[in-house]
Amino acid sequence: MDAKAHDLNFVLGQRQQWVVPVYQRHYEWETGADKQVAKMWDDLRDNAIERLEKDRTPFPHYFGAIIYSEPSTQPFGAVPQRFLVDGQQRITTFQIVLTAIREEARDYKLSHLVEITNTYLFNDENKGMKDVSKERFKLWPSAFDRSLFQSIALDNFQTVRNNNTPQYFYKTGRIIKGGTPKLLLAYHSLCLSIEEFVKERVELGNEAEIVINALLEGFLSGFQVVVIQLDENDDAQEIFASLNGLGKPLAPFDLIRNDVFHRARKLGEDDETLFDSRWKYFEEPFWTFEVRQGRLKRARADHLIAHAVVAETARDANIAKIATEYQHYARDRAFETVADELDVLLTHARNYRLLEEEEEGSTIGRIAHILRTWDLSTFHPFVLWVLSYVGDEDIQKKIFDLLESYLVRREICGLTTKNYNKVATSFIRAAKKSEDPYNALYEYMSAATGDVSKMPMEAEVKEAILRRKVYGTIPTPRLRFILQNIEYAIRDKFDEITVSTSNLTIEHIMPQHWAENWPLDNGETATHESSVRAILDGAPMEDATKALVDTRSLAIDTLGNLTLITGSLNPSLGNAGWIKKKEKLAGSLLVLNREVAKVDNWNEKSIEDRAGIIAEVIEIRWGAQNSDD
Repeated sequence: MDAKAHDLNFVLGQRQQWVVPVYQRHYEWETGADKQVAKMWDDLRDNAIERLEKDRTPFPHYFGAIIYSEPSTQPFGAVPQRFLVDGQQRITTFQIVLTAIREEARDYKLSHLVEITNTYLFNDENKGMKDVSKERFKLWPSAFDRSLFQSIALDNFQTVRNNNTPQYFYKTGRIIKGGTPKLLLAYHSLCLSIEEFVKERVELGNEAEIVINALLEGFLSGFQVVVIQLDENDDAQEIFASLNGLGKPLAPFDLIRNDVFHRARKLGEDDETLFDSRWKYFEEPFWTFEVRQGRLKRARADHLIAHAVVAETARDANIAKIATEYQHYARDRAFETVADELDVLLTHARNYRLLEEEEEGSTIGRIAHILRTWDLSTFHPFVLWVLSYVGDEDIQKKIFDLLESYLVRREICGLTTKNYNKVATSFIRAAKKSEDPYNALYEYMSAATGDVSKMPMEAEVKEAILRRKVYGTIPTPRLRFILQNIEYAIRDKFDEITVSTSNLTIEHIMPQHWAENWPLDNGETATHESSVRAILDGAPMEDATKALVDTRSLAIDTLGNLTLITGSLNPSLGNAGWIKKKEKLAGSLLVLNREVAKVDNWNEKSIEDRAGIIAEVIEIRWGAQNSDD
């Protein structure tokens, strides 16, 4: 390992090509206040001012280190390649600074300064080059940034903005911050900063040529970096994995990328081909977008890796150490090639994307909607396993229907959702043991007996529907889902095309505050909805009245007394008595409400009868049976 400090005139001026290896992350420096690009511009401006005002000797600005390695053999006469291990963000930004200075020189028609900057951007073409279109560039960026960088290096600002990247600019010419590549943001920011600086100095009496020359001279001779060349005994990828850039640590996916291409190179696989044919899919913005799953908000790529590892190993994975978890998984599987390894990951990635993007009407969209409603990304690995390894779409649907039944039945019965991560891995292990994964899973569920994992029996579900308080206990999105699907199940072919339930709210048929307008079965009007509340208020009830009030209070929040109505209808019903509420419900488009409106008097017996009807519907809709039954 050899380390020396050099100015940028030396670092960028030689006949060479700085190559960003495929395993490195793409351009990440940011333009906001106190961010990397802004700090570099501050240094560049200060250096130029020192030269323009000549009141003190300019001091060198040290700008970190660059670590690189060279191939052991390079073709004679070709442009020497230098593979960046660390410092690609700096080198790329240096090149962007040069293009921005060149743009200002173009605006003032200073062709000689344009040519000078080009000598630091391009190698002179000659017959020794094997591939002129590649070797002419002094920087060969990562595949993700390459096209944009070449556009910036070859074209002027107007062409880049108007012809090459118009999707990132408003019609007014202002750049769109969200979703725009950081490389383009850096170029745009530096062009504007340099333009403004030159204009200010010209107003102070400096000639534009002198100002631009001061920027260029200050940049090339005033900026210094430590250049470290690795020898053949140094492992470039291992060194890369241990480094951070300007306080911005490597993300887990960066470390995984590093490990993948490190192993690929050891196996003699072409990393450019591997990137273009497989890894490029993971560089799309979709994967860097942060989403919340459970308590964790992370990049989708991190969630994907965690789910894929669990799907493949059928054991828990620590997402906080997901890079290490993936490395262990890949080594344990001992894939013949890294290409084979990435094919598995790609399959899971495409299925994961379906879980994020598919419409609810499809099989995948429905199970994704259910898992979002239940906030149960812990079952994503199981779903990914099914989508990857169960080829028959009908079987896939049956398995997902079984999972849906499992979740709904347990929710109705009030069974815990804790340790569902362990349940999910046990489902994978059970299903993968058999050529008939549906029946294997059904048998596993049927055999489970503990509250943590069992599938509730029909009698337990019926009892819970009749007796359990579900309003305020089952989270609203889940309870709405259950009621919506009961509605769907009891509609006939005419009802199904007339109404949507997407804008409905949960409503008590007999209201929670019923005392004033809902007499007890003995005809008495209660003073309170709770006998306990009555005692606290100093108005204890007779034993007979107390028994009726207590019976009613237990029934109010059960499933038999709940329905769905439109938000606009909710205030008009309120605590109204049965006659008024019955009239409103009779005009509803929902079968749930029209059936309720057929009852002459809504009381505890009516709630119990309706609970029995709902139990029958639920057993049909979310029953669980062996496929041979």
